[in-house]
Amino acid sequence: MDTLNTQPGNPSCRSCPLHKIEGCLTTLIAWLTVVTGTAQILIPQKMLPLLSVAPDAAPAHLFATVGMFMVLFGGSVIHAQRYAQQNPSVLTVVLLWAFLQKLGASLFVAWGISKGVFAPLAGIVASFDFLSAILFFDYRRRSAS
Repeated sequence: MDTLNTQPGNPSCRSCPLHKIEGCLTTLIAWLTVVTGTAQILIPQKMLPLLSVAPDAAPAHLFATVGMFMVLFGGSVIHAQRYAQQNPSVLTVVLLWAFLQKLGASLFVAWGISKGVFAPLAGIVASFDFLSAILFFDYRRRSAS
């Protein structure tokens, strides 16, 4: 593979195979974020016990609120990817914020586990969000023009 095609900022980088794979994975993660966020909105009482959190009114409401933001961030990534050909800078801006959201989510879930707020099982969620943040960051780097 030509190393010039993998350099950040090189317009031809967008055509390299790794960039296409990252794009597909980013789309998949964005859709998973929308679906799980929607579940948090609609059925927080069923999801909270999986994290060893009592499904009382306040935690359920806050969980649904977090779900709403997940739907917004996932949807914004999907939307920006749709229009990346016409305006690549939109995608890089949205990916920056999605990266920060995923990084923050992973850190806050890990912090909640360390404080005993969430069950250790929530570490899977934190790890997935952290890996998603890395992917979003790298995909943004490769998408920058």
